[in-house]
Amino acid sequence: GVIRDSWQFKPGAYSAKNGALFLNSIENKKEFFLFHLRGDTIPELNTANNNFGTNIFYSKIINNSIGNYIVEEKNISIVEDTLTDNGIAACRHGNGRDWWLIASEGGSNCYYTLLYTPDTVEVIHKQCIGVKAVYEDGGQSLFSTDGSMYIRGSAADGVEIFSFDRCTGLLSNERHIPLTEFDLNATNEFIGAVAVSPNNRFLYVATSGRLFQFDLQANNIAGSVLLIHDRDTTTLQNYVFVTMQLAPNGEIFISNSSQPKIHIIHNPNEQGVACNFERSVPLPKKGSFGLPNFPNYRLGALIGSPCDTLTSLTPTLSKGEGVQIILHPNPASTYVEVDYGYLPWQSNSNANLQLINSLGEVVYNQNLPPYSAFQFINVKDFPPGFYIVTVWDNGKLLGKENLIIN
Repeated sequence: GVIRDSWQFKPGAYSAKNGALFLNSIENKKEFFLFHLRGDTIPELNTANNNFGTNIFYSKIINNSIGNYIVEEKNISIVEDTLTDNGIAACRHGNGRDWWLIASEGGSNCYYTLLYTPDTVEVIHKQCIGVKAVYEDGGQSLFSTDGSMYIRGSAADGVEIFSFDRCTGLLSNERHIPLTEFDLNATNEFIGAVAVSPNNRFLYVATSGRLFQFDLQANNIAGSVLLIHDRDTTTLQNYVFVTMQLAPNGEIFISNSSQPKIHIIHNPNEQGVACNFERSVPLPKKGSFGLPNFPNYRLGALIGSPCDTLTSLTPTLSKGEGVQIILHPNPASTYVEVDYGYLPWQSNSNANLQLINSLGEVVYNQNLPPYSAFQFINVKDFPPGFYIVTVWDNGKLLGKENLIIN
């Protein structure tokens, strides 16, 4: 189509913001599924220069016996319809094994909900709820880190927040933050991105020139708004907030459109300016509009729910069990990656990681978020010697490993 033809020889490749994501095969670690949108124009809507999703496909990729990646199945169509450019969002099913995927239909208030199981990929629901979506709305969609909310940000519709049932795949409890809350009156400013903090409390919304924070636990979410960064019309073209992504280290990254820069929310679990937003961090190369579209791969089963029936297939901890801690590199001189594997934290958990020196003193302590199974520790300022890395939950030691810093 027109979009493919106009983008195929450009450095940005294919124009489909959040239009693709990878999921590991449920049954085979050497297989991967790429879920992706096809973008094209819609002449009958008189939008010849704009990009819309028209299909949801999946392609199957295998890692063969000699380590090469081969496309085994390509462009298997699941949905054929006109979709918005909010992209695809994915969330682990409450059984801890399967995956839900959602994309919004253009020109309506309907959402396609797909289910990926070991046997099939199919549309389970076409659910109509909330406000009507414009076709090209300059937005982004995602699930909260715990999978309890599905959120769609839109330059045409404002922000839609839904509760999500990880067992049934149904949306409910629609809450809407209208565009009037954002006072969009600067040149080339629009709602370009949404992200949720690791602790699931704060929603971040970018309007290209400004960054807002909302409290998802407030009775009036729209009324909880805090302005984190205001627009600067003199340099707006040099930094434009386009898409956001929660990174494995707990920070939120925001892509820039035209400059080799990236923006970072260093402490997104903190309210207001304490979230520590940093603008225009230099990059070695221009990153165009996008960031990797990462769902929460570490999200486990919804323990205690009606669909938590596959716990034997999901790594879990029973009472008295420990965890294996893997350190790399060890010995370490500048940093160490601590991999503690999947930990099914409960809502009342207080998990943390500690670094203890040879005198038994805690020299480093970090709360562990539920979305990741590894953390990086900067050790370059610690004296050389012998240390112990420990992982705790509510005061109970789950695992420990020796570390040498040289």
